[in-house]
Amino acid sequence: MSELSLSKEAQTALYKMVHQTPGIDAKQIADMLGDSHKTVCNYGNPNLENYQPSLKKLEAMIEFTQNPALLKVWAHNLGFVLVPVGCDKEKHHEMSVLEAILQSNIASGQANQKVLEVLEDNIVTPQEYEEAHLIFQKIIESVTAADQALERQAKKFMGIPQKEKA
Repeated sequence: MSELSLSKEAQTALYKMVHQTPGIDAKQIADMLGDSHKTVCNYGNPNLENYQPSLKKLEAMIEFTQNPALLKVWAHNLGFVLVPVGCDKEKHHEMSVLEAILQSNIASGQANQKVLEVLEDNIVTPQEYEEAHLIFQKIIESVTAADQALERQAKKFMGIPQKEKA
């Protein structure tokens, strides 16, 4: 029986988690896991298929780094889309076009529901306005994320170099 290993896509995502998570480096991950720095760097090396963390360590790494790269790979491999619950400017670089559009659609549905509730009595209270305003802000943020994701795709097509984290 051949030995099971992570796909190249998953290994690349693991590399991103270990080496490109903003504010967290391989040494911090190693300290958290109780592994050596070199071992964690080997986990993140796509060319070393024999250095793979256990499932427990992988879960701990995902929780510690909060980096969704590996989850995205697994979701896409299974035909799913990983959609973040919240969308803020710091996470725009992590979202794909489809994920950002789905987030926008979710917020649009919430906005429709809130506007219907607000207009039932033809009176808009300051609290009702604030609730609706927050939802509209979510829409703006997710549409901005979709625009940025689409721009990244265009730059890849045009061959313009770009720096992207995780």
